[in-house]
Amino acid sequence: MPHKESQDPQYVYYHEGGVPGKRPILTGASAKPTFTEIPRIDLSRLYSPELSERKALAAEVNSAFTDVGFFYAVNHGVGEPERAGIFSAMRRFFSLPLDIKMETHSRQNHKFRGYEPVFSTRLDPTTRGDLKEGFLMGEDALDPEQEAPSSAAERQQEEGHRNQWPSHPDAAFWRPAVYHYHRALRTLSERLLGIFALALDLDEHHFDDITRFPLTNIRALHYPPQEENDDVGIGAHTDFVFFTLLSQQETARPALEILNGNGIWVPAYPDEKSFVVNVGDFLKFFTGGLWQSTVHRVRNTTGEERFSIPFFYSPDEDGVVEVLDKFKEKGKTYERFTAGEYFEKRLQIDRRTADDGDEGAVKY
Repeated sequence: MPHKESQDPQYVYYHEGGVPGKRPILTGASAKPTFTEIPRIDLSRLYSPELSERKALAAEVNSAFTDVGFFYAVNHGVGEPERAGIFSAMRRFFSLPLDIKMETHSRQNHKFRGYEPVFSTRLDPTTRGDLKEGFLMGEDALDPEQEAPSSAAERQQEEGHRNQWPSHPDAAFWRPAVYHYHRALRTLSERLLGIFALALDLDEHHFDDITRFPLTNIRALHYPPQEENDDVGIGAHTDFVFFTLLSQQETARPALEILNGNGIWVPAYPDEKSFVVNVGDFLKFFTGGLWQSTVHRVRNTTGEERFSIPFFYSPDEDGVVEVLDKFKEKGKTYERFTAGEYFEKRLQIDRRTADDGDEGAVKY
């Protein structure tokens, strides 16, 4: 495994689309125009009955996703009780004894769902692992809370449950809390998807056929204060989804950082009243690279316990992902795959752990 001192200090290293990459750090005269902050977009027009207002919102989204790949969403319609409730539940869950949390260890689940202990993932092989603990849940047609179509439930019967939930009485609060938040974020995501379609000059319902039972994931995360400078909460990467809605606890200093075109890390300042919205790999594919699936990482140098909760929204498992015709170049061939296929590929990469050793890690 390469060590940090063996890497060229003039480059930033990351995973993009599951593939190791690097970007030169450009300063002074060599720097190029790129973003230095994350735009804020008022989503109140999301609920307007006027198409013209929704299209105006879509134009702002298109600009943000083309230039940055991220924006802060304000006036999004998700209430304070939902946001405060899930953060309260997260603090309570991660404070539980380790043996209660370990009942749902993600390594015993074929979808890597459940509890992730500290250092159990390692996106950056030059580190000792991601300095965080987490809990991942996702689409599961057999969980009644998801009200899945009967056809999806029938297909999943032989496979069985995809999610796992703790059974200890002290953790009984966790499943209802997560699903309460899941319901609110899925509703918001469905509305946003229509705006994203408008931003691409498509009909608002363009993506409906591939989001009848979308792949939806919640990953509750707890980052202890970082003591070693070489540590990362989560290594530099892109998200392998349609898009992500992140709520992060307010801390004195930012921990989430976004990589700009000059290889400079731009801080994403925490604001509990907003969501950080970012493009994932699927939207990058659909737009032929017009929209940026921007590299980001977490370094919790705040000196505080940090909690954040991303909600990931993606097409159906069998939803086909391919470049939209309007973005195709004549004579060029394009990859075509299902969301489920890509998920499996990325999970095998991104869930390799520090315990897997050097052979299990992806090297730069």
